Amino acid sequence: MTKLAIHGGEKTVNLAGPVWPRLSDEDVEVGKAALEAAKTDGSYLCAAGGGGPMEVFEQHFLAYQGAQYGFALGAGGHALHVACMVAAGPGEEILCSPYSWGQTAGAILEANAIPVYVDIDPDTLNLDPRKIEDKITDQTRAIMVVHIYGNPADIKAIMAIAEKYNLYVIEDCAQANGATIDGQRVGTFGHFGCYSWGSGKNMSAGEGGFLVTKTEDLYLQAALCGLHPGRHGKMVAGTPYEKYVDSLIYTYRPHPLACVLGDNQLKRLDEMNAWRRANADHFSEGLADIPGVKPVQVREGAEHVYHMYCATYVPEELGGLPREKFTAALGAEGLGAWVYVGTPIYLRPRHQEHKFFFGKGCPWECPFAARKYEYKKGDCPVAEHRADVDLVVGAFGAMVEDYRPLVDQYLMAIRKVAEHADELMAD
Repeated sequence: MTKLAIHGGEKTVNLAGPVWPRLSDEDVEVGKAALEAAKTDGSYLCAAGGGGPMEVFEQHFLAYQGAQYGFALGAGGHALHVACMVAAGPGEEILCSPYSWGQTAGAILEANAIPVYVDIDPDTLNLDPRKIEDKITDQTRAIMVVHIYGNPADIKAIMAIAEKYNLYVIEDCAQANGATIDGQRVGTFGHFGCYSWGSGKNMSAGEGGFLVTKTEDLYLQAALCGLHPGRHGKMVAGTPYEKYVDSLIYTYRPHPLACVLGDNQLKRLDEMNAWRRANADHFSEGLADIPGVKPVQVREGAEHVYHMYCATYVPEELGGLPREKFTAALGAEGLGAWVYVGTPIYLRPRHQEHKFFFGKGCPWECPFAARKYEYKKGDCPVAEHRADVDLVVGAFGAMVEDYRPLVDQYLMAIRKVAEHADELMAD
């Protein structure tokens, strides 16, 4: 039996991994051309008044998503914050997943609203529609849905519940740009779709975000929250919102040069996502007969875009081998594996101590809050269990060409470590 690398054996994964973010030669050329244009055209350096390359990108992005209303922002978190400001007020509640990057819930808190956590589906790791209705109260104003890792949630079922209770739906698509459900892009089902094209995302221009809205009215309300008044004049003229044009804003516009890069990368997003799926599917097929690691599960009709590949660790198939020993052995073989979410958001100190950035216990202690809200262990048992079995593996988000030979080495490394589980247990 081959010796484990952690015990002095030869490393399994020796092929070079992908680099991300990655600029193509064409990206570099359009960037150079934009800088040249900036010598005489200020819209390449400042997007305060709209126009220029930013609005060109906006038109292309909306067309790609199949949406009518929306605008670019400086980050995906900006889009979430703006959506929450429109959807809920101080002390009101937004249902959300406890299993996400903290900024998802942070946007709710930034709006001085209260996040109420709903447990996740054990297969897709997204918000479980079966658990939503029990969490709805008179204070509930919206449901925030995260398409975690690029795996689409059961958004149609969630929309049906939202319509029943007259709630907004905010889709966090930061990790899922280009993902679809029955051919429709995620982010276009709900009232708000929030995207990121920051440095680690499936389409990267360094930093950037986008907000898509369902209606013109929501679009105008959102614009007043996050865009410069130099742009408001053209957007809200002749509407009831015109009187609110002011400099009392969050300055959330993107840099036009990032829009230039984003616009160029958008043209090949589907191709990049197709390669991510091909490499990830090859990995899932290879995991089928390897104990200890359960592959990603995708709902029928959904198209995953694999921002990350989050498998499930099954220690009982490896004699109870602790995940820490398993991942350390994989790392020695040249395969990175880690935990992304870990402790559910509501069990972390800021929630437990009601200590957010406003101070004085807000938003939980806000006088507009209708009830005292406490978070406790056991609130979302599926999400809590994931903290023990999550296993994000490899660099699938960066695999935008054929990396199946590297994926084969990933599989060899996992099989090798699994075969040595008893030996690792004895360490």
